[in-house]
Amino acid sequence: MSKVQLIYKGISQIVGGPELGLLVLSDLAHTRQIAIVCDHHMEYELGLRTGDKIITEKLLPEVLCNVNPLMTSEHYEILFNSIVDGQYKALLVNKDDLSLTPLRASDAVLLAQIAKLNIFMEEHLFKRQSVDSNTSQNKMALPVNALSVEMLRHALQKAIEDENYELASMLRDEMKNRSKES
Repeated sequence: MSKVQLIYKGISQIVGGPELGLLVLSDLAHTRQIAIVCDHHMEYELGLRTGDKIITEKLLPEVLCNVNPLMTSEHYEILFNSIVDGQYKALLVNKDDLSLTPLRASDAVLLAQIAKLNIFMEEHLFKRQSVDSNTSQNKMALPVNALSVEMLRHALQKAIEDENYELASMLRDEMKNRSKES
């Protein structure tokens, strides 16, 4: 299995959408990036840890990482290995015994930030899901399969309102494909 190392770049808000944000991860060369959908609670949690005054040493994630001295990049890493129903699947990989613990994608990014763990994505998934990192743009493309059902419905409604029927058709097809798979 070939994998690509990622770094956390920051949070972007979804304009005009529900209270969701995007966690932006880039490859080490900063040429391609992916976005992971997160809720406003995760935006807050990551914001606490990236602000000027970090006061999180007594919060549960930090306490748990401090209690477990093995929670370091020497022993653990994060791996994104698939996307299902618009959500990336993340694993906490124990490098000592190769055990895998599934966790929510946004929680995986938070844990990686706190414990300073390396983040990886399977190469084929990264190639399929990533977009060019164009720093001059204020917009980021998001693959349709990385949208939740709720986000697909919202985007479909907006496409119909904007009379963008080609996009509406594509979104409807994605929703149908997901309902067939369920």
